[in-house]
Amino acid sequence: MKIVIPDDYQDAIHKLDAFKLLAGHEVVRHREPARDLDELVERLKDAECVVEIRERIDFSRALIERLPKLRLI
Repeated sequence: MKIVIPDDYQDAIHKLDAFKLLAGHEVVRHREPARDLDELVERLKDAECVVEIRERIDFSRALIERLPKLRLI
């Protein structure tokens, strides 16, 4: 499963014990926030799961409709 973590700005998620539970999955972490909706879509377009650790992203209808592979937030 492709998992994207869009707001790991502290570069800390991979240090948590819980991160080990994602072993065997393709995990992509982004440290910088997306500049706009198009950049966010580009980062999330192949994600089947997004792990939201900050409340910065508005998972609006406009965003979700552009992420056809997304199965879980």
